Amino acid sequence: MNRLASMLDCIRGPFYFWLALAGCVLAACSSEKEPSVAVDENVVVEASEPMMRTEKEDSVAPQPVKLASPQPDSAPATTSTSSPDFQKPDKARYRPSDQRPVHNNQRLELLGIRCYESPRLKLYTDIDPQIAVTLPPVIDQAYTALADYFGPLPPDREGTEFQVTGYIMQNRALFKEAGVILDSLPAIVNGRHQGAQFWMDAQSQPYYLRHLMLHEYTHCYSMIMGEISAPVWYLEGIAESMATHTMDSDGKIQFNVMPHNKNDFGGLGRITLIEEAVAQAPPKLIQEVMRSHPADYIFNNEAYAWSWALCQFFDKHPVYAKPFRELAHHMQGSEFPKKIQAMLGDDYAKVNDAWMLFARNLQPGYDSQNAAVTFSTGISLPPETSATATVNSQQGWQSSGVRVTQGVVYEISATGRFTLAQEPKPWESTAEGISFQYFNGQPLGRLIIMLQPDLDMKLTYPNAIMKEYPVGANTSWMAPVSGTVYFRLNDAWNALADNSGAVEVTLLQKSKPIAGDESEK
Repeated sequence: MNRLASMLDCIRGPFYFWLALAGCVLAACSSEKEPSVAVDENVVVEASEPMMRTEKEDSVAPQPVKLASPQPDSAPATTSTSSPDFQKPDKARYRPSDQRPVHNNQRLELLGIRCYESPRLKLYTDIDPQIAVTLPPVIDQAYTALADYFGPLPPDREGTEFQVTGYIMQNRALFKEAGVILDSLPAIVNGRHQGAQFWMDAQSQPYYLRHLMLHEYTHCYSMIMGEISAPVWYLEGIAESMATHTMDSDGKIQFNVMPHNKNDFGGLGRITLIEEAVAQAPPKLIQEVMRSHPADYIFNNEAYAWSWALCQFFDKHPVYAKPFRELAHHMQGSEFPKKIQAMLGDDYAKVNDAWMLFARNLQPGYDSQNAAVTFSTGISLPPETSATATVNSQQGWQSSGVRVTQGVVYEISATGRFTLAQEPKPWESTAEGISFQYFNGQPLGRLIIMLQPDLDMKLTYPNAIMKEYPVGANTSWMAPVSGTVYFRLNDAWNALADNSGAVEVTLLQKSKPIAGDESEK
């Protein structure tokens, strides 16, 4: 009943009032189950002495950084009009001054904590030096990608380059003894950031070591200006998205990617968590994900998975990608909820249906472009009349243009041939499918039906859009609910791009309505 109540709220009542209430306090991040103008970009320096600031005895007392306390937007204006040094008020926007502590690197090295520095990261760690030295260049590449996605950071008043200090800890007690974990820092589960610093546990898998580091660095970059109003689902989801990456043999990194397999993303497991969840129950509604609370992310990888998936849905969708990416420029102030509302528009049910199909079918390499569904309400057929639709083998669900009525029988016939895959050789198929290759329990290429129920039907059959009906080339089919028919030719959601060809599908209405099928509820 709680889920049905949520569905009723989404359809009948205001959807957006609660968005402005979402908190932005970050939970602990999950794990696996300049002035540096003299330093070239992407150059790592294994430092025994500080490069950035004057050395002091041991270390300067850590300065707590308040996320909601950015530097003033303008400097105080002088009231004198006679002074020759009079200047107009400074209206430039500045990022907070660098408040990172200066450590005694020699003392830390005696404890087993070494420093590795590049223009965008000063890393203190006790992990294998051969691994540690590779990490700052990753952050240097990430800085460019984040500047492109979130926009460049404003300068600070001192004119220094933006650099973050990170602590990757194999032996967390060692770092506690060294005094580099702030007393003001909330408990670290596996990762935590504050201002231009982050702390994280070392990870056993190389991919996830980089991923968690990039996740925390994304927080540092995107939240450094403070006064963040973006809700936690977005903050954690976009940090997960930007951290999801591939690296080629030359070390070049692509950020914000859809994982194409599970082996190259060891320790991530976000897709697996979604697959396991939807195998047990329908996907979470958009509203459920967006209502998440910071506490939901503590010791809960599934919360990260849902936030990541929702961000990926919007970020890769051909319709929502552009307005979603604009959200990255409105993380402060009151504009974020308004931008979300503008992106979703007035038809929340339509957006949620698209999301539910995405989450239900998510798999490694999911083809967001070809799989995206365009909803188009169909028109009812008079008795003994038919309509024909073209179904492209390279796309996901496609509207038939026909609205069917619950309990009415329809004759469905499909003609034409199409090609599935090209390697090792082209596989030609009809709408009946290829019997020697299966996907989701059905022959590859078989014609399948999905129904987007009418709005009033959603209240009685809230999960109707999740059901699929394999029909093949010729069949009689009784509509279980009233709504618009969608077709697709069965194939993996990561294997659509190499298909070619289409079939023509004809729907002929045969009977008058009879009793509905209660099994759809």
